[in-house]
Amino acid sequence: MRHGRDESTPDPATRSDPNGTGARARRSDRSTRDRARQARGDLVALCRRRLDQGAVRRTEALVVGRYPELVRLAYLILPPAMERHRRVLAAHALVQDALPGRLRDLGRAPGVAGMSDADLVRLRIVRGALRLNRSTRRRALLPQVWGLRLFPPTGGADEPAIEQALGRLSGPARAFFVLRVLDGLDPGEASEFLLAAGVEDVLAAETEADAGAPEPRPAAHSDAPGSVPDLLRADPFDPCTLRATPSDLLRRRRRRHTALGVLASATMIATIAWHATGGTDPSAGGGGRADRAAPAAQPVGGPPRSIPTGAWVGTTRLDFDVWSTRGTRARDEALTRRAVRAWTDPADGTPVTLGRGTAAGPPTGAPRLLYAGDVAGATVVLLADGTRLARYTDDHGRRTLDVAAADDSDERSASAVVLRRDPSGVRMLLAPWVDEAAVRDLRRPEDKSRPLAITDGVTAPMPDLGTAGKGCATVPVLELLAGRAADNHPYLLADLGELSATHLTYMPPPDYVHTGRPVEAASSERALGVWSRTACALDTLRGRGLRLVNNWEFAHFDLPEAAGEAMWSCLHAFDRTGGGDVVVQFLPPGATATGAQTVNRLADSPACSRSGNDIVTSTWWRSRTGAWYLVAAGTRDVAKVTASGPVSGSADARQLVIKAPPGTLPPPPPALVANVRNGSTIKTLG
Repeated sequence: MRHGRDESTPDPATRSDPNGTGARARRSDRSTRDRARQARGDLVALCRRRLDQGAVRRTEALVVGRYPELVRLAYLILPPAMERHRRVLAAHALVQDALPGRLRDLGRAPGVAGMSDADLVRLRIVRGALRLNRSTRRRALLPQVWGLRLFPPTGGADEPAIEQALGRLSGPARAFFVLRVLDGLDPGEASEFLLAAGVEDVLAAETEADAGAPEPRPAAHSDAPGSVPDLLRADPFDPCTLRATPSDLLRRRRRRHTALGVLASATMIATIAWHATGGTDPSAGGGGRADRAAPAAQPVGGPPRSIPTGAWVGTTRLDFDVWSTRGTRARDEALTRRAVRAWTDPADGTPVTLGRGTAAGPPTGAPRLLYAGDVAGATVVLLADGTRLARYTDDHGRRTLDVAAADDSDERSASAVVLRRDPSGVRMLLAPWVDEAAVRDLRRPEDKSRPLAITDGVTAPMPDLGTAGKGCATVPVLELLAGRAADNHPYLLADLGELSATHLTYMPPPDYVHTGRPVEAASSERALGVWSRTACALDTLRGRGLRLVNNWEFAHFDLPEAAGEAMWSCLHAFDRTGGGDVVVQFLPPGATATGAQTVNRLADSPACSRSGNDIVTSTWWRSRTGAWYLVAAGTRDVAKVTASGPVSGSADARQLVIKAPPGTLPPPPPALVANVRNGSTIKTLG
């Protein structure tokens, strides 16, 4: 539903202030007394509405009639970092839970009682989506889907850029942008919604949305093809238009066999007990017949589809969907049919290896052919079906198939695929938009990268990270340069034992001085220096189906006794299912990668991501004089840190240092509580 005046006609009060900063400040500086007076009236009005069954029926009709529009609103506000299947279900759950009947609209948001039924529904959806932005570990009761993974269809040229731009915004800023562009609210109305949804700093959310989100075209052109409102209403952002793929069939098969085994054992024990107590033969009354196995899916026949050279040039979407078909044997139809048959029906004895979190089953539709050729004495065929990659290898008659998830890729994480590992090294197939390739040792940031030859997209052998150096002596990674990625700055990928290489990124500390180079590309001098001191942690992340590993330098400060500066790093490893492992490290002055101290290690945690960017952690540090100190650090918005336990103290800062009593060995680190600027409190990671 549209609200407010035509956006093409500016408010007279804002003509002299084109950015609207003064108006926003006046809106955010609302009188507390007026809000309290209005809240008392809201309490009475909302209690009456809650008991009004007619209002409930009207709202139910509204939700049903506008269901696709409301689900799209929830889907766009939810964090894009959330795995798409969970994000779709969460969006539907938020809308289905938007009916009145609870006291959730009462409290900190005066004025909501005067809202229309439609606005109250929208408020509940926005508030719920913002709550999930703060904690993606929440699970909705309904709807639930077993055996299938659901996600919107693949988009065209501009949708990935909008998705990435929205992903860079905080939850409140993304909500402000979506309410403005998708629902057509003016800035004042969108701000009122954020205020009613519990956002403390509405002005900061508006400023961030204006600076970081895609700019909508003028209202007169909002219906033009390619405009931001038009793209947000396209199928890739529609959680009611979905594709379905099977979940992990092999895991379900193992669970089914385990359940049948337990059931058979229980039946045998019950039969023995029945006979032991003089019961009759349980089979006397007729026996049941075992259920037959479900019929297998029909395999997809025919050769794979070829992608023409330069398919990626005319689109802004850069991922595996636009890779060109390459290789000297791309026209060998017998070979490529054999590879497709190994994927659709691997009953000929070809072993199939599934990457972590990868759905089993045949390809969805006719797969695309990315490569077919001879690599280091073996024949290799690389296929893709939109969500997965499949590598078929024929090594002198020994045939294997490796399948890995490939969804949610972008121009960097879809830049390199491992074609062949052998004693001479690792050969990779690079994306067609990659211009140059080199090998860099993460342990030695001062060394220059070594150029890597490329032939028809295939690199010369580079050192295998899994066997390159014992004791983390060397950590070789791939350094790529592409005019269409990372603003033509080098970016790094690591071979972590997967089918596709993992993108390495870097997030600087709050006081970082921007140099003009995209910090997330991890190729700046500071980024390389931080990675050189934390690179050994990559070995603990091998084989986990990772798309990206971000290295966040979230704190650094001077230690006592003039020891120098210490650094805190948090590595968040993003997989393709929404999960991610977290490794927090403390690096005292002078510590190299082998001297880094792992403080926290968490599995499937949102910490150190957009969904959990407030953390506090601590450890013990020993100075040169032998004294022990408790050192604690928090992230950007931590305002106070308090320790309680064997040693106690507090500091009105992001860091805390406490000297242990002399002559005592350090006990386990005490419990920490940190106060965040938004008024909330957080505890130590763990």
